[in-house]
Amino acid sequence: MNEEYIKKYCELIITVGVNLYKGQCLLINCGTGNSEFAIKLAETAYQYGAKYVEINIINNYLSRVRIDNTADEADLNYFPNYLIGRNYDFIANDWAMIRLDNLEEMDALSGVDPDKYGILAKKEFEKNKAMSEAVTATKICWCIAAIPGPNWAAKVLNTSASDKVLSEFTEKWISVMRLDRKDPIAEWRMVCEKLIHRSGALNNMKLDKLIFSGEGTNLEIGLSANSVWKSGLNKAKNGREFLANIPTEEVFTTPDYRRTNGKVKVTKPVRVMEIQLTGIWFEFKEGKVIDFGADSQKGILEKYFSIDEGAKCLGEVALVDKSSEVHKSGLIFNSILYDENAACHIALGKGIAICFSNREELNTPDEMLKNGCNYSLVHTDFMIGSDDIGVTGVDFNGKETEIITNGEFKF
Repeated sequence: MNEEYIKKYCELIITVGVNLYKGQCLLINCGTGNSEFAIKLAETAYQYGAKYVEINIINNYLSRVRIDNTADEADLNYFPNYLIGRNYDFIANDWAMIRLDNLEEMDALSGVDPDKYGILAKKEFEKNKAMSEAVTATKICWCIAAIPGPNWAAKVLNTSASDKVLSEFTEKWISVMRLDRKDPIAEWRMVCEKLIHRSGALNNMKLDKLIFSGEGTNLEIGLSANSVWKSGLNKAKNGREFLANIPTEEVFTTPDYRRTNGKVKVTKPVRVMEIQLTGIWFEFKEGKVIDFGADSQKGILEKYFSIDEGAKCLGEVALVDKSSEVHKSGLIFNSILYDENAACHIALGKGIAICFSNREELNTPDEMLKNGCNYSLVHTDFMIGSDDIGVTGVDFNGKETEIITNGEFKF
């Protein structure tokens, strides 16, 4: 990729994504396939005054080797204590955190033993609970991003990896990321302003529920009187604004986890516990998934739902329309980070407490559940939007308002 675009992208992530301040420490989680870009991010962070940058390599092939070669399944429950202590140190000392989506290894765990992987994944979710809660409660500034690589490019363009394919994909990706604009940072600030306007309009509607309709979808999602619509721009405990996902094209809120009913078709591939699934569908009754399916590896969904009770209920609903640059690209990115910004989506798992007006009262799992905010160790987005999706809002007086028609916002 052209060095000019890399420089712009690094500056966007550091100055808008995590909004790094002088003297702050930064953690970058990445895979082996995007570690070179992580170095570029670290260089930019130091140029903007970072005190210390640590790069943590996460390797799905290593996880595969562990699963395939561990004879005693009890050994998969082992999780080093130093990793737990490190997370508490990051939180206590206000580190910023960047995660580069590990898309070069997206197929590394395909076909793995779901029972053994379920043991490993559940333990990791449990032991990383403190960091997960710090992220969802915006105690720290964090950002998830991605960088093109040969395997990801080949997956998106449905061909074999080559320099030509990577170049073709990168050109499309640059446009989606607005890096070809004169000032990408200013462009993304404009996107944030648009999303703030949309979330404000939705909050003014005082909605009681949303109704999604489309091919294979007839879903009703009940909201709480305390549900608040948000954009991707957040404010951390230290008072600094940060953009948690780059790209972001969504407005979202946390529903009442007890009030989801109906059937829904998932319209794009989703990585569940690092394994890519297609053809997913769910049926809900009184908030819980009561039936589900997928084209293959349905057992991965079963393992996901076995992690805890909250994995079967909604923790988020988000609205995206076809004006999104991700949608207009016409590509399926095989990445939740991107595909969730091309379509409306729901998330199964932990609710986002900052999307409740009484967030200060939601300090424990019991308090969250009592107030209708789901609690779980997991949170996974499933895309349900399409060009023909319709979304109707119903307020507490029963008044209906069209929010999205044929995949397009009405405001």
